[in-house]
Amino acid sequence: MKTVIVYYSLSNNTKAAAELLSEKLHADLIELKEEKVGNVFQAFFRKKSTLLGSPWDAVEDADRLYLMFPIWASKSVPAMNAFVRDPKADFQKKEVYIITFQASPDFKNSVKVHDYIGNFVRKSGGIVKETYAMQGGNMNVFIGDEKIRERMDKVRWDEL
Repeated sequence: MKTVIVYYSLSNNTKAAAELLSEKLHADLIELKEEKVGNVFQAFFRKKSTLLGSPWDAVEDADRLYLMFPIWASKSVPAMNAFVRDPKADFQKKEVYIITFQASPDFKNSVKVHDYIGNFVRKSGGIVKETYAMQGGNMNVFIGDEKIRERMDKVRWDEL
């Protein structure tokens, strides 16, 4: 089973988590890169950014996908919006895990974000297996590898 982690990270919190998970699962890593970095206003209005490259080509033969991204203004980031809403988005028969990071420790609104992204996955034939909300740092603040590792270690990734 081929596993791919698709992630977006502005302050490196999600990147650090994606790299840890990639090691545990022996998964390929695909970083979403934008032509112009998205912002909180775009996130709030659920806009999408223009992605560089062809991330869909890199996940075409994956059986399992992990979508990892921060939550901004209680919404998904423009890069992930672009990825899941792309006309090439084909989640057909892929198992998908949605993992988000946010500053707020109460995780309010994470369910709405997971549902929003999950709806695009399901519309394209994918199966959302699990969703996880984790505390990251404030926007543009890297909380450090140790804190990310501590938070990622709370989940038994090898049992998924």
